[in-house]
Order: sequence, then C-alpha cells, then structure tokens
Amino acid sequence: MERGWVLVRASFVTLLLIWVLSVTADEKNVTDLYVLTLFPMSGSWAGGQGQRPAVEMGLRHVNSNPALLPGYRLVMVPEKAEEADTQCNGGKGTDVMYRELYNQTTTKIMVLGAGCSIVTQPTAQASHHWNLIQLSYSSASPLLSNRNLFPKFFRAFPPETVFNAVKFAMLKHFGWKRVATLHQTIDLFSLPTVAFLDQAKENGIEIITSESFADNPDIQVSNLKKQGARIIIGNFYETKARQVFCKAYKEGMCGKKYVWIITGWYSHQWWLGEHEDSKHDCTKEEMSEAVRGYFTTDALPLSLANAPGVAGITTAQFLEEYREYVSGHPEKLSGYQEAPYGFDSVWTIALALQEAEARLQKFDPPRTIADFSYEDEEMANLFFEIMNATNFEGVSGPVQFTFDGDRKGLMQVEQQQDETEVRVGIYHPSSLEENKLEWTNDPPIVWQGGKPPADSIQEKEIPQTISHGLFIGVSTLATAGILLALGFLAFNVRFRKRRFIKMSSPKINNLILVGGILIYVSIYFNGLDTSRVHFDSYVSMCKANTWCLGIGFAMAFGAMFSKTWRVHKIFTSKAMMKTIIKDYQLYVMVAVLVLIITLVLIIWEVVDPLQIVERKGAREQTDDLDVVIIPVHVTCESTWQVYWVGTLICIDGLLLIFGAFLAWETRKVTVPALNDSKYIGMSVYNTVILSFTVVPVSLILDEVDARYAIVSFFTLFATTLTLCLVFVPKVRARNEIHPKGTMLSTMKSGEEGESDSDRRIRMLSEMIQRLQTSLVKKDDIIKELETAGISGQSRQHGESADEGTNTDGTSHEDPGSS
Repeated sequence: MERGWVLVRASFVTLLLIWVLSVTADEKNVTDLYVLTLFPMSGSWAGGQGQRPAVEMGLRHVNSNPALLPGYRLVMVPEKAEEADTQCNGGKGTDVMYRELYNQTTTKIMVLGAGCSIVTQPTAQASHHWNLIQLSYSSASPLLSNRNLFPKFFRAFPPETVFNAVKFAMLKHFGWKRVATLHQTIDLFSLPTVAFLDQAKENGIEIITSESFADNPDIQVSNLKKQGARIIIGNFYETKARQVFCKAYKEGMCGKKYVWIITGWYSHQWWLGEHEDSKHDCTKEEMSEAVRGYFTTDALPLSLANAPGVAGITTAQFLEEYREYVSGHPEKLSGYQEAPYGFDSVWTIALALQEAEARLQKFDPPRTIADFSYEDEEMANLFFEIMNATNFEGVSGPVQFTFDGDRKGLMQVEQQQDETEVRVGIYHPSSLEENKLEWTNDPPIVWQGGKPPADSIQEKEIPQTISHGLFIGVSTLATAGILLALGFLAFNVRFRKRRFIKMSSPKINNLILVGGILIYVSIYFNGLDTSRVHFDSYVSMCKANTWCLGIGFAMAFGAMFSKTWRVHKIFTSKAMMKTIIKDYQLYVMVAVLVLIITLVLIIWEVVDPLQIVERKGAREQTDDLDVVIIPVHVTCESTWQVYWVGTLICIDGLLLIFGAFLAWETRKVTVPALNDSKYIGMSVYNTVILSFTVVPVSLILDEVDARYAIVSFFTLFATTLTLCLVFVPKVRARNEIHPKGTMLSTMKSGEEGESDSDRRIRMLSEMIQRLQTSLVKKDDIIKELETAGISGQSRQHGESADEGTNTDGTSHEDPGSS
C-alpha cells in the first residue's frame, strides 16, 4: 500500500515536471509585444480604476486565444498601476510616457491611452514622432479629431461633439427652443460647446446665455438664473459638477421646472463623492435633491447584439466576468461605465497586429511585427492603414473609425432615477429615419412635475391699449369742447357787428377758435391705438395727432397774440389816432407762424419720419411661476424725435414769451373790447404750468390709460380755459349797446372799410381831443386871472380897514347898523 502511494507521487511529480518544461519551452518561443498604457488612477477623473481591469481582461482573452497572434504575447507597461497613473494631468501623463519610451530595455509597439483628454492631447502630439499608433479608450475632446496635430491617433470613444446631435434631437422632441449652456474652459468642453452654439440657429434653438468658468462656477450659475434659463446644457468634469449643482440647489435651480443635460461618463453616484477640487458646503441630501432627474448623453458602451462578438463572449457574459474580476462591485470604480471600451481597445490592437503580421510575411524579404522599431516609418504606416480599416463586433458594439480616427457607434440618453442613471433613449446616427432618437420607455422618463417643463419662463405679451370706456369718456369731452368752440364761433359770426364784438377783431377770434378745434381733434387721434385702427394705419394717426396739435396751437395762440400786438402797437404809437392796422396784416402774422410750424413738420416727415415702435414694460409675475406678463405698448417714434419735438417746443415757448410780454405791455389799456391782456396772461400762465406738469408725467408713466387720461385732461383743460377766458366776457357783454370804454376804435377792416358811425365816432373823438386841449389852455388862463383877482381884493380890503379905524383904535360904526 505504501509502495503504491510512492508510485503515484512519483508519477505526479513526473507529469508536473513535464508540464513545467513544456511551458518553459513555449515561453521561450513567445515574443512579447509591449503596449505602453496610460491610466488616470487618481485626479479629477480617476477612470483608470474601472478601465485598467477591463484592459487586463482583454489581454488575458487575447493571449489565451491560440488563433490570435500565435507566437506573440501582448504585455502592458508599466506593469504597476501606480507607475502608469497619469493623475489626469497632462504633465504627469507626459512624464509617464517619456519614461517608458526612453527605457531602452523594451520597445513599445503601440500606446494605449490616455483616459483624460487633457493627457491624451500632449502625449498624442508626441507619440507619432516615435512612429507609434496611439489608441485612447475614453478621450472625448473634439480637438483630438485634428489629423494635423494628431496624425496617428485613434479612439474607441466618440468625441463630445457627436453628442450635440443627440442633444438637438432631445430638444426637438420635447419642444424646447430656448436653452442656456455652461461649460468649463478647457478644450474638452469648450470645443463641443462652441460647436453646439454654431449649430443652434440652424436647429431652431435660441441661446439665452452661454456661461463659462475656469474654477468656481458660482457666478455663472447665478447668471443662468438671472437670465431665466430652464433647460441647461452642461459640459464640465464631475469635480466641478458637484460645485455647479450645489450652487444650483442654493439658487433653486432644480426640481420640476429645470432640466440639466450633462456629460455621461461620470462615476457612479458622482454627486456624493468628495475631492479637493470640488469643495462645496451642501449636504449629501441636498446634493441628491439637486441632481434629481438630470439627463446625460453618452456613447452606448454595450452592444445591442445578443450574439457573441469577436472575443467569443456576449455583452452579458462580459459584464458578468468583469463583475467577478473586480470582486463584485464595479459601480464603486470610477469609469466602470466605459470598461467595454477598454476591453475592445485591446482587441483592436491585437487584430491590427494580427493583420500586420500577415501582410509583413508577404514582404520580400519577409518581416514580422517583432521587427518594429521607433525609426520604422514603413511599419507604422502599415499599422495606421490597418487601423483605419478596423471593423469588428465588440462588447461595446461595432468598432469602426472615421477618417479622423473617431469611433463610430450608437449613443444613448440616460436619466438619473432613484440615485442611479438608467437608459431612456438610444440614438442611431446612421439611421435613415428623420427621428433618429428612439425612446426605450423601459423604464420611462420620470418628470418631477408630471410633464416636461417649459424651456423658459413663458413671456406672455399683452397689448396695452387705451380702455374703451376711457376713450369714450375723453372723446365725449373733446366733442363737448368742439361744440363749445363751434358755439363761440357761431356767436362770433352772429354778433360780429355789435360794437363790443367788432372792436375785438372777430375774424381773428375765428382763427383762435379754429386752432382750438384742431387741438380738440388731436385728442381723438391720440386715442386711436392699434385696438381701434389697423396696424398699418396707426402711424397715420400719430402723424395726424402731431400735425393737428402743432398747427392748432400755433393758430390759436398766434391769433390771440397778434390781436394784442395790434393794441400794443396803437397805444404805444405817438400818433395813436392815426395808427390803423388792418386784419390782413394779422392774418399774415398768423400765417407766417403756422408756416414755420408746417415747415418743421414737413422736414421731420421727410428726414426722420415717424415709425411704429413696440415698447415693452416691466415684467409682471403671475400666480403661475412659469408665466410672466409683459405689457407691450405700440407707439410712434423716430430716431431724432427728441430734437424735432424740442424744436417745436422752442417755437411755441418763444410764442408764449412774446404773448406774455404783450399782455404786460397792454395791461393799462382801459378799453375792454380791445384789451385781453388779463385773460391772455392767465392763458399763458395756465398753458406753461400745465405743460411743465403733463410733459414729465407723460414721459414717466408706463401705464397707457393713466398717461392718456392725464395728457388728454390737461389738453382739454388748457384749451377750454383759454377759449372761455377769451370769449365768455364777450358773451356776457353781447346785450350792451354801448359797453363801457368802447368809444375808441383802432381797427379797420380790409374788406368793409369804416362805416358811417365809425367815421363819426372818429371825428367826434378828434374834436373832443381838440376841445380838451383848448380847455386845458383856458383853464390855465382862468387860473392866472383868478390868482390876479385875489391879490387885488386883498389890497382894497386893507385900505377900507384903515379908514374905519380911529386913532384910539376904535372903529367907526355905520349909522344904519344896529
């Protein structure tokens, strides 16, 4: 029995020795092909934690496949993970690569990496100088598509710019037309954002604002809120994403009214992570609330095919093997979502080398891939040609490259639900269908508000028009004013031959009334807004308002002041009784003033015509937080309107000053029928005061009804008061045959001439004047005579007194006196 065990042991040792010898012999016949690998095991994105295990799995599958690269073995260097750690830092990654390239003990045949674009860019710019093909498993910077900068670069992960198509498809599907962007200022995020902005217009998207930040995003997030952004496209590393969403939580930019669309390659539950570059003061509960429901766009990392791929395993089998390889918790590893790309990258290199080996064997003399050196440009070009033609089914889907070395493939949309990201849509870029975005509905999209939110605060523009009741009321008052003016006009015509009326220049008074009527009519035009007239006719109403008001004012006050000027001219003339100013002279004065105003209005119309302008008022919040009311008032304006209006105001102001001067100069004229100075002064005062009140108020007030009511009221009040001050005294004196102070006439009608009674009055007035002069002379003579007579009587009285006095001082008494 004991001898039997000895034989068994001896047999076992013999077999083990034979196996060891055979393996040793095989290893001596195997040539190692060194692949320089770069992994971000730490830093702002430690995706190497999930990628390196997938690459190791790929190497194990490739090296164990007897049909693939027989006689060769792929080996990755550096062997230790910490030595290959680029820390997601360009300088560190370049140092790792150079250290291995200058290690002359091994010749690297290709470069696999890096994971972070910020490392891949400098390394890929340098690696081709060693005639090395470089393949990245996760770099997404659009800059890497530049063949001039990166002539021998490929990547198994698509660039960030291709995800713009997915984003536009999402925006179109949900009807979002107004979006904002927020990105970190590095090429990886700046370039796709710029591309998105360039393509936005042709996709019918309005960019509310585009914000960027280098380190702290707080100010930019606040700006997004100020601009009213609701749909936000974000491009930044996950370390900055934590800061962004913490600030968004504080600003209230989360929940049912906001949608964030960000990049999709962050680590599992990234919002709960901590890093020295993403310090914030939000709790985990607040962060979970802030990120709830966000969307991501990313490459579809898993093949949809159920059949095994080139590696001989299905996607499900790969995931199961990967889970076992990392001890059952892949979600704890950063970058685990992109693990299939690392696995397929190894197969891409292996298949390219396999094809290259077959072609090299046909060279004369035959060559092998083991002959590669850093100076071998011919073999490097062969590798490049084969890589361009790559086409196989991997665990991440079909593996193909574009002319720029970018990965072709499907893309996905994921949504954050229940503390994890779930796929809700797949984008098929090669589909011939117009809608290339397919929604899985398993699970369905979850909206916090039960429906997709609005793309912005809905601005509901409400036309601000003059209320119907106010317009009717003001129009009624304007009509009453016109009727009053017509009544005064009828009175003026009816009693034009009465002495009091005739001496007040009735024809000039008619011009005052016509001007007043034009001002009243302007009130109608001022109230005819777009709710009452056609939009195209509105500008004509504005012009009519300006013309009626300008000419009406000039005519009314010009006529009033011309009358006063005549009175002033007569009573300040040395030959007062011989001064005759005819009515046509006053007409000419008024016509000149109206002509000046008309010329200004014509030049205004030709040079700088009025145009319809929409003025938006202050936003008014409604009960619905998604809707704000914006009052819109349609008005007429021109580019240099302030100067044209200023010119008219200056002309009218000078007219008022002139009228005030005339009123002051004629204040002592005691002929009421001629002198309106008191009433003119009151009219000027009221007009100036009301103008200084109504103009600022009309410019300040935004409320259409209030502005129209105030302007109309002051216009009505000033016009009516002026007409009443001028004509009411005449109405009151209409029944007086010879009103007090009307005996002096200084006007002469240009059409009728003087009547007989006028002539007699003038002759009598001249006679009275002569008699008064003669009487003054007589009075002087009488005064002289009276003075002389008083002196003579005084002397006679003195002599009589002396005779009637005795020497003793007693007087003689008349015998007849008692």
